[in-house]
Amino acid sequence: MKPTDEDTLGHADLLARIRPRPDAADKLRAQVRYPTDRYMSAQGDVALHGAILGSPHPHARILAIDISAAAALPGVQAVVTAQDIPGRTHYGLRVIDRPILCADKVRCIGDPVAAVAADTLAIARAACALIRIEYAPLAVVEDPVAALLPEAEALHEGGNLLHAVQHGWGDLAQAMAAATHVVEDEYETPRQMHGYLETEGGIVEHDGAGGLTVHFACQHPARDAEVIADMLRLPAGKVRVIGTPIGGSYGGKDELTIQPIAALLAWKSGRAVRLQLSRPESVDLGVKRHPFRIHMRSGCDAQGRLLFHSVSLLADTGAYATHGPEILDAAQEHAVGPYAWPALAVEGRLAYTNNGIAGAFRGFGAVQTQFALERQISRLAKACGIDGLTFRQMNLTAPGALGPMGQVVAPFDGPQRVLDLLATHPLWLSRAPRDEGRYRHGIGLALVHRSDGFGRGGPNAAQIAIGLAADGAIEIRCGFTEMGQNLIDTVRVLGARLLGCAEGDLRAVLGDSARTPDSGSTAASRATAILWRGLGRHGHEWRKRLCALAAPQLGRTPDALLAAAGGIRDANGELLLSYASLANALGDALPELRISLEAEETPSEIAAAHYVFGACAALAEVRIDTWSGRAELTRMVIAAALGPVISPQGFLGQMEGGALMGAGMALTEHLPTAGGRYLARNLDGYLMPTVMDAPRFEIIAVQGLPEGDEIGPRGAGEIGVNIAAPAVAEAIAAALAMPVRRLPVLPDQILDHLCAEPAGMALAHADATESAR
Repeated sequence: MKPTDEDTLGHADLLARIRPRPDAADKLRAQVRYPTDRYMSAQGDVALHGAILGSPHPHARILAIDISAAAALPGVQAVVTAQDIPGRTHYGLRVIDRPILCADKVRCIGDPVAAVAADTLAIARAACALIRIEYAPLAVVEDPVAALLPEAEALHEGGNLLHAVQHGWGDLAQAMAAATHVVEDEYETPRQMHGYLETEGGIVEHDGAGGLTVHFACQHPARDAEVIADMLRLPAGKVRVIGTPIGGSYGGKDELTIQPIAALLAWKSGRAVRLQLSRPESVDLGVKRHPFRIHMRSGCDAQGRLLFHSVSLLADTGAYATHGPEILDAAQEHAVGPYAWPALAVEGRLAYTNNGIAGAFRGFGAVQTQFALERQISRLAKACGIDGLTFRQMNLTAPGALGPMGQVVAPFDGPQRVLDLLATHPLWLSRAPRDEGRYRHGIGLALVHRSDGFGRGGPNAAQIAIGLAADGAIEIRCGFTEMGQNLIDTVRVLGARLLGCAEGDLRAVLGDSARTPDSGSTAASRATAILWRGLGRHGHEWRKRLCALAAPQLGRTPDALLAAAGGIRDANGELLLSYASLANALGDALPELRISLEAEETPSEIAAAHYVFGACAALAEVRIDTWSGRAELTRMVIAAALGPVISPQGFLGQMEGGALMGAGMALTEHLPTAGGRYLARNLDGYLMPTVMDAPRFEIIAVQGLPEGDEIGPRGAGEIGVNIAAPAVAEAIAAALAMPVRRLPVLPDQILDHLCAEPAGMALAHADATESAR
């Protein structure tokens, strides 16, 4: 199906539909507080200050811990170690391997061993300095290849191989033999840091009823509450977690970090405790993007038809599993792309090392392999003498074909539609590289598809609720957190559209484990997708319930009433009873509709496979300064086939913000380690792009979906990262005829390339690994 004016929104159309965020005025007046802005409990008591004593060694055994001097320091109210934990001592997602406080071994710099709660932060830090810990250092495991050797020091029982994957189809040997053009290369992607405004932290206070209330930056309040309750051996419901709003996450707060430590301090001290990581502590202990080493060998025939694709992946997960297994699963699935490969072989391994902790990060495992895959596709196209867009078009899978794991997927023609859009774009038609003296310009094209949800067997089920509040507001209650993605506006727009009421009738209740059902993790655009499906499929039940409750008050039958804007109306639209009046009449018997959604999973019995995909294509223009080696992203056009746009501002924010993050991955961001230690511990040594580095964006939204689609909007939260990193890499390769194999592409790499290659010879070097038979 080709794009049409009716289902395609250009950048100007999107801008024209932007309106102020519902929370904008309060945020500008500083009336909205992040969890770390809280210094007092709800009862008005000043909170104690917490501090964590982390390991100075990347790998060591703990022989002894002496807290006596710290506990005796005036102003210290509690000192905790692993011995103080009454219940479960470890946590994790698929693999429960991370200690709340280390008891016998540390596995990375900053690994928490003890913590203090004191009257002031200075006292808490002084007390940490008085704690005496005797360590026996162990061999540091810093290279993932070496980590998997039999003689390597094991970080965990069972060895350093955390997860392995393998899948494929077709006769690989036969396809290799038939190939006319073959590209084989090694690629590397960097460790990337989230760099959110609000570092990990919050406050834990006593609720006066034997439980705890946790105000903490997080993405899944219900899961955090469960872990803390298990740690303290408290009944379910005795821990309330309020996780909204938070000052940025990008995946870094999807996993618990220091919430259990803060809760343990509060429990032992009997007081509210505030705990927040400093930026250097956050660098040490916060999760990072998994660095990958990728080997790919791909081939096609003389006419440009893809024949085979062989992929080997090695990822460094650091000290603990966190989201590592899911990230490797996503990497292998997206290494295939939206392309038809008659023969395929993908294998991957995930290694434990002492290099900090890697975990969830926007783009979630896929962006690493998508960078390498798009490089392979572009180089094969060049070997065939076919332009990159046409080459991609002729090798797409059909909309109803099986997915990249051989699974059944929701039919979707997004990849074809976004390529069709860019095929006539002026930037693509003027794509020839050009020199302007000191500067060289290049335009790169990339195409990606991106899965929604967590894959088969993941936490894809969700609950949301609709309720009538005492003041007459219709509340949409969900456990998702507001992270800056404009979720409040999305709730209002979807609620009005799917419940038939006015936006002013609605109130969003978010991220509170005591007031909302467990909606699962707030990941990418998952909240939008869940709300669309839940309200769309069950909104009629809510309207019928309201009419049934209003009928006795009005002396009419429910069939003669409509739940609409402002309240209950008759068939002519006359307002008969406001929602506030209905709530007042019902008293304590206010209705609530709980909606349970099953996972949108592929019917195939394939582990880690996804059912829903969206698609993006992008054109990136870069300017290379041949004197300094600096590459600058000057323009980016993104065509996104993600279904209906619910919040234009949220959509543009996600796409542009994600793209800038992906550009950072391609151009500047890298957090290397040496001896298990990060070589930067603050933002002065780690360069993220700012608004001054933003290119001129043009975002095009393809809203149309295949006929009969029941899924609705695909996620916009991650795919901007996924498309930008490979597109920028392609633009640099085009500008310099440079073999881009490693991200980020730093000035020294560009200068080395310019110095090493005589004019006109770089292209031959870039294609040196391609063989024509």
